[in-house]
Amino acid sequence: MKANQLIQKYASHQLITKKIDMPAGYLDDSHSHPWHQIVFPLTGLLQSNMGHKRAIVPHNALLFIPANTVHKSVAVTDTQFFAIYLNPNALIHYGDTPKSCLVTAFLKELLLLLFDKRTAHQSEASIAHLLAVLNDQIETAEHYEIPLLIPEDRRLMAIFNQLRQQPDLKFTLKDWAEKVGASERTLSRLCAKEFNLSFSLWRQNIRLVLSLQLLDTGMAIQEIAVELGYASDSAYIHAFKGMFDQTPSRYRHSRLLYSLSADQKLTQSETNV
Repeated sequence: MKANQLIQKYASHQLITKKIDMPAGYLDDSHSHPWHQIVFPLTGLLQSNMGHKRAIVPHNALLFIPANTVHKSVAVTDTQFFAIYLNPNALIHYGDTPKSCLVTAFLKELLLLLFDKRTAHQSEASIAHLLAVLNDQIETAEHYEIPLLIPEDRRLMAIFNQLRQQPDLKFTLKDWAEKVGASERTLSRLCAKEFNLSFSLWRQNIRLVLSLQLLDTGMAIQEIAVELGYASDSAYIHAFKGMFDQTPSRYRHSRLLYSLSADQKLTQSETNV
């Protein structure tokens, strides 16, 4: 059942949850919900547009979307995420500004608890207390901004789609220009317009953001560097540190590893109402 149908059906509830799978490239086109929404990826990457605000959301972050905000999302890679819909008519006063933020260990446990179907059977007062803590955590959480990847221009999109599949491609700007039928100058201008970046920096950002998924696997840093097309693991580490202000190893251990206890809490049901 679609989210707005669930909201209409369970209009008296304080929250509704839903697990959603989106294959790479899937577009959930412009829409809105009468309730607030939290998007919390378990795996993969989403790029979401909310008016003039756009955000990349990996699975160590969440996105808060206020009620009635028109938004659309594209799956950068195969993505599974929890969606939590929050009743604006409940006692909790949620914010009215979209926000992408880091998910701390505590916040992650809280989100998983809210998604646990057993929580739905608790008293209204108990659920309200949990939601008050959730709201406080989101309000005080650190903002998390990752450079955007997915372009609007069809020529850049063709390049993005190929780099998503083969991030180690060694094509030069001239090679790409010939491949997509545009001049080098045009591609450079388009990157500057859409991302305020040079073509080479945009391509590097694609590689680095895609590496977030690889860091959640057992691959060694050196293997990840090769997979992405870097000449050495030191070159990858240097570039990663420049974007995320920490090494890939530190990022892996501090942000991306899910504890066994958290994994055990994942519900197998699609919705919790």
